[in-house]
Amino acid sequence: MELLRQCRKRVEDVSRGDGVRRQKAGMARKETWGELLNFSSPWRKLWANRYFVQQITLRNIQTKFKGSFLGAVWLLVFPLLMLTIYSFVFCVVFKTRWGAVAGQQDSKMMFALMLFCGMAVYNIFSESVGGGVSSITDRVNYVKKIITPLELLPLTSVGSALIVSLLWFAILAVGVLLVYGFLPWTVISLPLLLIPVTLFSAGCAWFVASLGVYIRDFGQLVPILLQVLFFLTPIFYSQDMLPEPYRSIMAYNPLAVLVQHGRMIFLYGKLPPFHEVFWMYLCSFAVFELGYLWFMKTKRGFADVI
Repeated sequence: MELLRQCRKRVEDVSRGDGVRRQKAGMARKETWGELLNFSSPWRKLWANRYFVQQITLRNIQTKFKGSFLGAVWLLVFPLLMLTIYSFVFCVVFKTRWGAVAGQQDSKMMFALMLFCGMAVYNIFSESVGGGVSSITDRVNYVKKIITPLELLPLTSVGSALIVSLLWFAILAVGVLLVYGFLPWTVISLPLLLIPVTLFSAGCAWFVASLGVYIRDFGQLVPILLQVLFFLTPIFYSQDMLPEPYRSIMAYNPLAVLVQHGRMIFLYGKLPPFHEVFWMYLCSFAVFELGYLWFMKTKRGFADVI
């Protein structure tokens, strides 16, 4: 009996060793440049592991409010609370005003809508990057066991941000209806705005997720950078308020362009200029692809530093 137990243990050890070697072989496999440069590659992986991504995405949202008294109600309370605070500070204290929109007189409510529209667009980027920086370091077991493609983990933070943003835009639509009495027909083009925002956010999420593995202090730096970028993006002020030299520089901020496009379709009732949309899509695709390439080239060393 003792001999049988020893033989069985030996077989299990050999099998386990073979499994580890197979895992290492899979980890060591380099994807060709053709595979990396293929834009459909991440989407194929996303589709093949869609149920896993869906579970992690929903878990991200649940974890954020787990144990709180209001629970998921915070999804509604938080944006309204932030809107109230920023509106009071900039509209009441600093007496900031915006020009009239859609024939309406300038008002505090209009400023609140302008502010909230900018926050809704920026929140997608902020939540994606803020969650993406720790998407790998918070799930060490996925790195060690190689259960699923690691490049999908940062995308779960993007998915969570998109789900939350739908509620933000729904609140914005209700606000526009209450203030103006109608919704511009251009609101139907919202998906055309979400595509470049999502691609740009995903590319940046891949960048910060990789840097967060190799530079642990980077996770503490990202919230500061996001706050600085929030004030550098025309969210609570109009781009027209800036002096001409700074206004030209602001045109190179992709988030500033996306925020302006959001206001055009929700509040101005206009479609963004075609050339701006074209360059925004081109920029977003470039950031998406560069972020993916960076992550795929750096992820091979994750297991050595985690």
